[in-house]
Amino acid sequence: MKVNLPYEILQKVTKPARYTGGEFNSIQKNWNEISCKIVLALPDVYEVGMSNLGLAILYGILNKHENILCERVYAVWTDMEAEMREKNIPLFALESKNAVKDFDFFGFSLQYEMIFTNVLNMLDLAKIPLRASERTDEPFIIGGGPCVYNVEPVADFFDFFVVGEGEEILVEVAEIFIAWKNAGKVGGRRGFLKKILQVQGIYVPQFYQPIYDENNFIGMKIFENAPQKIYKRIVKDLNFVDFVEKPLVPFIDIVHNRAMLELFRGCSRGCRFCQAGICYRPVRERDEKLLKKIAKNLIENSGYDEMSLTSLSSADYSCLNHLVDDLQKNFTEKISFSLPSLRIDSFSIELAEKLQQVRKSGLTFAPEAGTQRLRDVINKNVTEENLLEACAAAFEKGWKTVKLYFMLGLPTETDEDILGIADLAQKVANLYREKTQRRDVKVTVSASCFVPKPFTPFQWFAQISIEEFQRRQNLLKSAIKDRAITFNYHDAKLSALEGVIARGDRRLSKVIETAWKLGAKFDGWSDLFKFEIWQKAFEICEVDGKNYSQRERNIYENFAWEHTTPGVRKNFLIEEWEKSQRGETTRDCRRTSCTGCGICQNLNAKIIDFDGENFVEENNFKQKNLQEKALQNYRAQIRKGAEIAFLSHLEYMKAFMSALLRSKLPAAYSEGFNPHLKVSFATALGVGVTSDCEYVDFVLSEKISENEVMQKLNSQLPRGMEIVRLKKISAKIPALMSAVDFSRYEVTIPFTGDATISIKNFNDAEEIIFTRITPKKTRQFDAKKYIAEKIKILSNTNDELVIKFGIKITPEGSLKPAEVLKILCENFGLDIKISSAKINRTALLSRGKNLLDLI
Repeated sequence: MKVNLPYEILQKVTKPARYTGGEFNSIQKNWNEISCKIVLALPDVYEVGMSNLGLAILYGILNKHENILCERVYAVWTDMEAEMREKNIPLFALESKNAVKDFDFFGFSLQYEMIFTNVLNMLDLAKIPLRASERTDEPFIIGGGPCVYNVEPVADFFDFFVVGEGEEILVEVAEIFIAWKNAGKVGGRRGFLKKILQVQGIYVPQFYQPIYDENNFIGMKIFENAPQKIYKRIVKDLNFVDFVEKPLVPFIDIVHNRAMLELFRGCSRGCRFCQAGICYRPVRERDEKLLKKIAKNLIENSGYDEMSLTSLSSADYSCLNHLVDDLQKNFTEKISFSLPSLRIDSFSIELAEKLQQVRKSGLTFAPEAGTQRLRDVINKNVTEENLLEACAAAFEKGWKTVKLYFMLGLPTETDEDILGIADLAQKVANLYREKTQRRDVKVTVSASCFVPKPFTPFQWFAQISIEEFQRRQNLLKSAIKDRAITFNYHDAKLSALEGVIARGDRRLSKVIETAWKLGAKFDGWSDLFKFEIWQKAFEICEVDGKNYSQRERNIYENFAWEHTTPGVRKNFLIEEWEKSQRGETTRDCRRTSCTGCGICQNLNAKIIDFDGENFVEENNFKQKNLQEKALQNYRAQIRKGAEIAFLSHLEYMKAFMSALLRSKLPAAYSEGFNPHLKVSFATALGVGVTSDCEYVDFVLSEKISENEVMQKLNSQLPRGMEIVRLKKISAKIPALMSAVDFSRYEVTIPFTGDATISIKNFNDAEEIIFTRITPKKTRQFDAKKYIAEKIKILSNTNDELVIKFGIKITPEGSLKPAEVLKILCENFGLDIKISSAKINRTALLSRGKNLLDLI
């Protein structure tokens, strides 16, 4: 079923472009010709979901398969949810607008425990039964992502889980599905689930029955010859798997709105609190030549001017310096490169300068603990001297902003360790003043609350209470006296709840469902998280959450999550737990020798690490001194269609500038510290309004024919945006914003009746006092002084009214077309629904002339 999203809904909700799709590089296939249809979701808002690299990789890989269709859906925000529930609109996919319920698979990326209630909310909006046992003809519900190493709290809601990396496994599952479907779906849903047991990395919860004693989990009863242990699936060599080279380019700003280049997977540093360090092992680097090819394609196909070099610990890439030099040498555009974070012990001021030569921001380090004793407990393997040396080098080169990340509540932590955080931050601030003789340093201390996670050496540790977290936060806050130091900390209640779910079992499913029914959703958002709802849910279900989080575990205890494993030996984790109690550290196995975690052996895998010394050579690259070129200005008239009508003006501008970069036209940049494209736009168009005549001026560093410029730009513009005319600007003319003085609109409105009298009365009125209310102020003015042309009725049929009118644009302000409709409705009795009106701008003029005809 294709969902028809009413126009008036998009007029009401915040950021309507979250729901319209049509992003550049999005893929649309013929629904009726595809055997297997998959919709992938990250159960959070669009801005978060679109920033997830894993889903972007799977989207591209699945759509390359001729018999597989893959689309996207994200959690709708509360205003959109209210509209959908009121109008009985089911959850739909962005590409085809088909209802999610009509797909064969509905896959969720489970990034952290506090999005579990969003999963239930999305299933409910999709009109899919929450529990797997209640489904018949609905899609198979898949879970994947970091949380798969303990999905027991939500196991009852999923048909199966993908444990590990999904590039290969999902294609295998889809091929089994196609064969099962073509054979007549033998055995029904259970028959298909039995078939996919043959695929390594698949966990089907209904074939595993947990057993409990009076209080705790003690074991798992297994059916249908399902595997005793489900080992994670990994891509053994990243050089032989597809990567995102045509990324989806969003219209609206998202959390990570940049190209992402994945250097490698895995981390062998061995921080004992870090689940990702275990679950993504072994380290597998991509070849440097391949990375340069991918980077080139990413920039060419996206129009991004920033690239993040991503991995768990990106600075550990063995060829990093050489790679950065080559990337900067190969990209003549103003492309900036960034690392998500910098390890203190591998920090290079030369590298930092290279990375931030286009845009200079602050530096971020993660000491994690305030004293060396506690850093040894967690096996961080960095020292205070490492941090101060890194900061000193940065301060001498002009940096003045440093962010430091710590955790509170780590095993064996004392008040002395907490006060050590304040002391370390103060040393950094004092060091800046000593090195520069200035006082404008900014040090930000961020302290998260430690949550013990499965498959880490700290999985046996008792998490501290909410009250104790809050006491330690207040202790640290009181110890920070310097105004140059800012202290940020996490909500202890949220972290305590995360701690319960992270090491929970299936008995928590009724708590999660009850909390959702009571109104829990978007729990990771501080303004929507309601701890009291969860307290009530635990009380109703008679479940003691503290038994999961605040209880010290016995090392011989069976855990509810041990049947899905990243491959690590339990004895290795026990050894690391015991070493932490003694304050002993463990070496990095990557370039030394094996430490016995067992992952490489259990997965039949190996570390892939390119020796950085192979690339030690003199770097002759120097920033090119580009010769001054003759600049050429252009003005384009753009049609803005219904496909992108709900972009804000800022989002529309970004879409054009991304297309300009993708087009490979020699775009000109401004000078200065933060260079930007030389592009300017005419007056903003309201959200939801289409237009035949948007205008943009831009500058190229070469003189290129109008036809070539128009052709190249149109090939890169998203659906709904098209250049219809373009001219070179050969003489000095007024800027677009200052030149425009008139706009004309045509409006189509659902209407029954005769509009003649209302329109005549409006036109005849000498003065119309209108009150404009905005979040910042309320203003009254005479609306008639902005009416340039009287309202004219173009059509007035039994079910539709079409009118046109002209509006003046002055330095003092103007009138919005929706405001004209509001006046007609409220002042002159025209019975219309403004949110259903379709508004189109047909002319934008200066002194009576088209803006292109001014040239």
